[in-house]
Amino acid sequence: MPAVPKESADARPLKALIVSASMGAGHDGAARELRRRLQGRGHEVTLVDYLDAVPLRIGPVLRSAYKWQLRLVPSTYEASYQTWVDHPSRAQPLATALAAVTGPAVRRWVAASRPDVIVSTYPLCSLVLGRDRQRGDLATPVATFVTDFAVHPLWTHPGVDLHLGVHPQAAAEARRLSGGEATAPGPLVPERFLSVDAAQGAARAQARARFGIAEDQRVVLLVAGSWGVGQIAETFADVVATGRYTPLAVCGRNESLCRKLSTMAGGRAMGWTEAMPDLLLAADVLVQNAGGLTCMEAFATGLPVVSYRPIAGHGLANASEMERAGVALYARDAAGLATILDQATGPKREQLAAAGQAMFAGDAATEVARLGGR
Repeated sequence: MPAVPKESADARPLKALIVSASMGAGHDGAARELRRRLQGRGHEVTLVDYLDAVPLRIGPVLRSAYKWQLRLVPSTYEASYQTWVDHPSRAQPLATALAAVTGPAVRRWVAASRPDVIVSTYPLCSLVLGRDRQRGDLATPVATFVTDFAVHPLWTHPGVDLHLGVHPQAAAEARRLSGGEATAPGPLVPERFLSVDAAQGAARAQARARFGIAEDQRVVLLVAGSWGVGQIAETFADVVATGRYTPLAVCGRNESLCRKLSTMAGGRAMGWTEAMPDLLLAADVLVQNAGGLTCMEAFATGLPVVSYRPIAGHGLANASEMERAGVALYARDAAGLATILDQATGPKREQLAAAGQAMFAGDAATEVARLGGR
């Protein structure tokens, strides 16, 4: 089980500015947990949403457009994602364009909070901050916390002082792309997950009883982020078709998906919930499609993770990188799903649990404080 970060007050408190983006739960979740840890040590933290830096208050429009792109035309997202992978040098012109549009608001935030350190949990803001830092327009040191396992070129910038990764493999890629310092303190997940152990017998039995799960039932916890994006209905049906696993789908805030799955036989569906620690305890395996926050929470608890039908772009990349790192399995088709689930819940369970929990080797808050001179 990963160690719960200790929160002792530092001798000299610092001021930190954290810039997230309300583009799904992952960026905000990491930002809030970093804020909680820093504030627990007596530091002063200002948390802002990068979408608020977009002029004419169209940030929410961009968020909605991105959501519907993933749902309706994921191939266009895959194409744009891959463009930057194939041509990383194009990130510099993008940073210039973003700085022209959102830079004034970002600089106002910096001037108002007067931070000792700035942390971005969103790649496009990292480009703006890195550009300003590289040009000498920003004196404050900047860190980027990369929430994805796969490090896309837009996550990195040579002007960023420190890239923080969820795994040493991710940190190595950030170091290669940026040419700068990178380290891997591990995912930023709340303490309530770090104190959970999926192998706990009594707690697991209580969690299963809470959700009406029979002792001999093999439950697949199926997640698709806060937006409920991807081929979830197909995955639900594929799990049922194995004949020996029962899907329990968490649909996030996608109410229409929840209603649809609730009409399908052989499993259960639920909407947004705060009971995720108990759900992770109750399940036998997590099946996910994006490599997002819930995936990191599963790693913390020691629940084995399987990637299946990943969404375009970062979903596909995260599935491949997590498999390569040995922290998750990747089922590439319906024919092989049952076998992969059997491996994850059987002979490879302990190996996957150990590899996932080993990711929590440090504390991002400690690295941020160090960068800020504390």
